[in-house]
Amino acid sequence: MSIYVRQKNNKGAWRFRKVREGRGIKTGDLRPPFYIRPFVNGKQVWNRLSAASFKEAREDADRTADALEAHSKGLTVAEADALANSHRMPIKLAVETYLQQKRSKAKKTVAQYRLTLNEFVEALGKVRYMDEISEHVLRGYKEFMVERDYAGKTIDTRLNIVYFLLKKNNVVARLPRDEMPTVEEETAVPYADEELKKMFGAMTPEEGIRYRFFLGTGCRDKEVTFASWQDINWSKKEYHVRRKEDVGFTPKNHESRTIPLPDSLIGELKKREKAKQHDRWIFVNDEGRPDNHFLRKLKRIALRAGINCGQCKTSITKGRWKRTLREVTCKTDPVCEHIYLHRLRKTCATRWMEHGVPIRTVQSYLGHKNLETTMLYLGITDSSKLRGNINAAFDRD
Repeated sequence: MSIYVRQKNNKGAWRFRKVREGRGIKTGDLRPPFYIRPFVNGKQVWNRLSAASFKEAREDADRTADALEAHSKGLTVAEADALANSHRMPIKLAVETYLQQKRSKAKKTVAQYRLTLNEFVEALGKVRYMDEISEHVLRGYKEFMVERDYAGKTIDTRLNIVYFLLKKNNVVARLPRDEMPTVEEETAVPYADEELKKMFGAMTPEEGIRYRFFLGTGCRDKEVTFASWQDINWSKKEYHVRRKEDVGFTPKNHESRTIPLPDSLIGELKKREKAKQHDRWIFVNDEGRPDNHFLRKLKRIALRAGINCGQCKTSITKGRWKRTLREVTCKTDPVCEHIYLHRLRKTCATRWMEHGVPIRTVQSYLGHKNLETTMLYLGITDSSKLRGNINAAFDRD
């Protein structure tokens, strides 16, 4: 948006002059008042800025441009005017700007951020500006979620997303630590050897190599979806997790890493490469695109293998022509809550630990930023495997 100053012409009349900007053009000696001429309701109107220098005037003009853009996104005229004249940041604009900055993250992450922050705006009522957000306001948002029967972990996650937004906008409001919801840490439950034996026994050869890749690398869902032949170092028997910008894949925490592959898995992959289905991707669907929906498929395999607990109940939409909501159990449908993809990652981590891989090395293989996160992934070793140690500890006297 252009900035103007008023100057007298040769005839002594006051006229607006547009300020030229660019490399080599000095603007520091210009003096107020400064003006802008934005479009409001289809017409250009003169607006005098309160800036004391050209630098401040440029910032004000940029804010006004943001305000007008915000108005096109649903902000009120009052909010737009407040932004231009008092430098207050509307929450809706702050949210939209923040989400734009997060576009490079995974789609699932962006969707969660958008859902949370839109809900936060909904819960605020008459609070419109970032500088109005206080501990009291955050307490109200927490109560809003409690009334909706959100679990403690969900409330904690959504509050932290809001905190990210506040930090980005230099707002220091936070709930006291003792008011944060209690979150029960999930105990890592690796798959038992018998469970894995039954599941892999129920898989097709194509399914088998996909899930052995999960089990042998401890990789996350998308890290397997976008696994490519170029990521494998055959001589060192390693798999490299790295970003692939052309398909929008970025490793979590933006950290690439290297994972050793078991000899048996390397052997399977070499055979697969000789008759590879795609020049780039290791695992593709029937349409030749990177495969996905691994969790959904794993739940179906678990049902076929007969390892569901049989106690889980939920409601799903069923029916080919007339779809209706029906209550089902995991005895008959692939909905068991105990079958999830991350358990393969936890099983891999636990096996590494049990076979002497140092915990710091396990942390590196999993791609964790801190050791505490890795500790959550390490399950308790099956007592049957420790029977000799337990007996020796008891009988040593």
